[in-house]
Amino acid sequence: MDHLGPLSKTIEAAHWVLLLGDLTQFGHAAQAARVLDAFRRINPQVLAVPGNVDHPDVLDLLVSEGVSLHGSHRILEDQVGVAGVGASTPTPFGTPMELSEEEIYRRLEVPLRAIGSCDVRLVISHTPPRDTRVDRIRSGLHAGSRSVRRLIEEHSPDLLLSGHIHEAVGEDTVGRTRILNPGPFGRGGFVWVEVSADGVSAACRCVSAR
Repeated sequence: MDHLGPLSKTIEAAHWVLLLGDLTQFGHAAQAARVLDAFRRINPQVLAVPGNVDHPDVLDLLVSEGVSLHGSHRILEDQVGVAGVGASTPTPFGTPMELSEEEIYRRLEVPLRAIGSCDVRLVISHTPPRDTRVDRIRSGLHAGSRSVRRLIEEHSPDLLLSGHIHEAVGEDTVGRTRILNPGPFGRGGFVWVEVSADGVSAACRCVSAR
């Protein structure tokens, strides 16, 4: 959490803080609670999904704290709808929170439909859509979710924010949907999103802990 200090004013100024998963490194609810509390001390408006290296009790914590977007949605001010899904598709490493493509589709489709009439539609998905610049692992193979891509093609939200593939920092588009992966917050990565009458703008940024 070394980057919270340099980013405290930015976090405080945000209307909402969206955490994209991997709140811990193979940790449990107690560790995730410390992360969540650190953010909420600066800005109480926090929503989150679990990542694949978070144990299932992390999701239980997010639900009990009323901040989970896993398989859920929120309609924020100015008709901004946010839909979310956490975890990842199966990996070779057997990480704690992995879901089948079918389950990811089911978990994300319902909240995407729920925000369909919103003026602005955002998605936070721990795992990125398949075959994009933001799902390529070091070997060059694509490791994102086919279901997430299919849903983006079907629903065309304005913006999707993802994580999971830590080395695939950057941006891409699928149809009219912009997709951004800021990389790990532990390395200073985050996305700043602004919503105005002119639409949605978003950019990956990075801050040094020093």
